[in-house]
Amino acid sequence: MRTLGPYEILEILGEGSFGTVCVGRAQNDPSRRKVALKVLKPAYTNNKKILNRTRDEARLLSQINHPNIVRVEALAWFNTRTTMVMEYVEGVSLDQLLIRFKDGLPGAVALEVTRLTCLALHVAFAEAIGENGAPMRVIHRDIKPSNVLLSVHGEVKVVDFGIAKGDFEGREAETESVVMGSRPYMAPERLDGMSDSPAVDVYSAGMSLYELLTGRTMGLSINPVNHDQAMTRQLLYVQVPGMSQGALDDLRNLIRRMCAYSRDYRPTAFECVKDLEALSYAIEPRYRIGLEEFARTTVVPIYESRPRTSPDEAITGDDDEGGFEDISETLGHRTSPKPLESRSPLPTTMRLGSPLWFVGGLVGAVALLGALALVKFTLTDDPATRGPAHVRVTVWIPSNATAFLDDVVLPAAGPARLESGPTQMKVQYTSGRAVMCDFDAAEGVQVRLVQDSGRDGITLNDGPFRPCGELTTAAVPTAP
Repeated sequence: MRTLGPYEILEILGEGSFGTVCVGRAQNDPSRRKVALKVLKPAYTNNKKILNRTRDEARLLSQINHPNIVRVEALAWFNTRTTMVMEYVEGVSLDQLLIRFKDGLPGAVALEVTRLTCLALHVAFAEAIGENGAPMRVIHRDIKPSNVLLSVHGEVKVVDFGIAKGDFEGREAETESVVMGSRPYMAPERLDGMSDSPAVDVYSAGMSLYELLTGRTMGLSINPVNHDQAMTRQLLYVQVPGMSQGALDDLRNLIRRMCAYSRDYRPTAFECVKDLEALSYAIEPRYRIGLEEFARTTVVPIYESRPRTSPDEAITGDDDEGGFEDISETLGHRTSPKPLESRSPLPTTMRLGSPLWFVGGLVGAVALLGALALVKFTLTDDPATRGPAHVRVTVWIPSNATAFLDDVVLPAAGPARLESGPTQMKVQYTSGRAVMCDFDAAEGVQVRLVQDSGRDGITLNDGPFRPCGELTTAAVPTAP
């Protein structure tokens, strides 16, 4: 039997950027209730930024009590490893469902899941009260299908508040508003460095709703005119059996408003809740399926057939993924849990459930490259050692991509010093897809990777769209 502190480890769910997610059960709990354990990797044990975000997520979720928002049970140290103890949700993420439903989920399911997601967003921002009695004004900032779970009982859970913004007592991490989130769910103003508002979550929810209804990802431009034109074309793909043409037009208009280029034109999350409820009743009863029935017939089989990795398989590398890094250093020992910060203890009656917080193992490599790129840029940015032919450009890329420009590697958006003149930028996504973009490097140029009508391209200083070419993975260099 493998253990982590007082918990018996039953299953390894996965390994991601910052750690490993396990399913555990307290050995002294007569109810034998399962919990999810998010264990930080040793490499980040002394990373103040990551630790602060982890503690902030735990404090935030421990103060929100809503059935559609995951909750934290405890934050502790086991074997010197920071561990978040959470509610374990038996279910699947919406993006996993979309693998099965290539053309989108049943209309009633998509509308109800989005309604409950918007209700959770409304509560987090407008109703959640912190320990000091003041509203916490929580903005999730990363709403997308992979961050919404549907349980085997038909419950909707919004997960992964790791980059959320909020006002709550004991907050440690500095709020960041530039290029944090996931394209194409990120609102245009987020790319422009504007202060975040609840409207960014409404935009993301609208983009997710479109994907749930169609099975497609809506590609929109950061140019206001092109943005609206592209959305008008793509909304024609929204079709809901059993819904009248008038109701269908209302649904498309709601998505149009939720995904409006200007946040001033977007409805509030609570207005979306009311509109989505009305639209659900506009579907003919014979086409209307409830979440409990859908979960029973669809979610349960997917959940029960999921790949399982035992702790011993994870340690020996006998699982299909080839082993889990660092897990052998974590399991098998037993220590008493202690609070991470005595000055801000967490309630012991809370729970959480985001087994997907660490999902996306490829992003781990990108995260590790961040420090290398930062050190490299710092060491080479001395004016005394720079030649006059070098210019400073700023590259904006989504969080799931890495940019390669000559000998500069950018695992995230930021500045780069390049030789002036024609430049080739290779961009590789965590999915393995890669593109090549050409531009002329000049002092102060802002290079922004965008999508227009499903095509990858760039803009220079927010100018015209310039298409990029597809590459084979082999053509993309590996980071030093």
